[in-house]
Amino acid sequence: MDEWPQKLVRDLVAETPAGTVSDTAAALESAFGEARSAILYVLELARAHRIAATGSVTGDDIWLQLGAGRVRFTLNRREAHVVVSRPDRPEARVPAASATLPNLRALAREAIDALVERWRALPADAKRSSAPPPEFEDEPTKG
Repeated sequence: MDEWPQKLVRDLVAETPAGTVSDTAAALESAFGEARSAILYVLELARAHRIAATGSVTGDDIWLQLGAGRVRFTLNRREAHVVVSRPDRPEARVPAASATLPNLRALAREAIDALVERWRALPADAKRSSAPPPEFEDEPTKG
């Protein structure tokens, strides 16, 4: 595993009133960042291809909505876990353990894949794009 994200967490927190962060907390922050990265990638991909998607990747509550479905990851630092919500499964708490840290990137990808599968199953009129007017020139992203 790349050590840079955990080192960054420790270095940044060292300059705050808290001063230190445990290895488990740093690993949880890093793993949550990987889930954030997966959601951000989908949001940018959807924007580039004018797919109507919304979401948020700021703060401790990150989410993606595509159609009526939503995936959500909520970081709880105090209790050292992440709550994962997705449309096809019950809400789950993923604890951070010092010996084995959950791979939140893999969980995010799995949840996003399930969300996309549900979205693709919708009728065509339910998947309206967020396309601009026809006279809009979009040379850089044509393809």
